[in-house]
Amino acid sequence: MAHRSARAVLSALAAAACLLGAGPPAPLELVTLEGVRVSLAPSAGRALVVHFWATWCPSCADELPELVRASAACAGAVEIAIVDVGDGADDVRAFLVEHGITAAPLLDPDGKAWRATVGGGGLPANLVWSASARRSELGPRTPERWRELLAQLGCTAAPPAR
Repeated sequence: MAHRSARAVLSALAAAACLLGAGPPAPLELVTLEGVRVSLAPSAGRALVVHFWATWCPSCADELPELVRASAACAGAVEIAIVDVGDGADDVRAFLVEHGITAAPLLDPDGKAWRATVGGGGLPANLVWSASARRSELGPRTPERWRELLAQLGCTAAPPAR
C-alpha cells in the first residue's frame, strides 16, 4: 500500500512541475573555438551524447579518438558533441592536431555546463540526453562500451577500423 502512495506522490509532483513550467531541461550554453556562443540540446528524434573532456586528462586523450571514430559511424542516428572543459581555444586546437582529431569541439570555458549536468565530479564525463531521459556518467569508456551505448541509442553502424 505504501508503494502505491509513493508512486502517486511522485506522479503528482511530476505533474506539478510541468504546470509550474519546469518542462524539459534547458539547452547547454557553450562556445565554439571561434568564440561564438551556441545552445546545445537534442534534435528531434535523435539522442545527444555530450562528452566532457580536457587537454590535461590522460584517459580523455586515450578515449577521445575512439569516440570521434564511433561518432562518424553514427552520423544521422546519434548526435555526439565533444566539449572541452576549462582549456583555452589555442590549447584545444593544439591537442586536436597532436591526437589527429578533426571533429569540431565546443568549449565550456568556466565549466558551468559540466558542473550543471554531470556534477563536476571528474573527467571524462558524459551526458546522455534523449527526448525521454537525461543521465550522466563519469569515467572513461572502452571502445566496446561506446559501441554498446551508441547501439542502445539507435546507431547500428560499426565504427571504421583504425
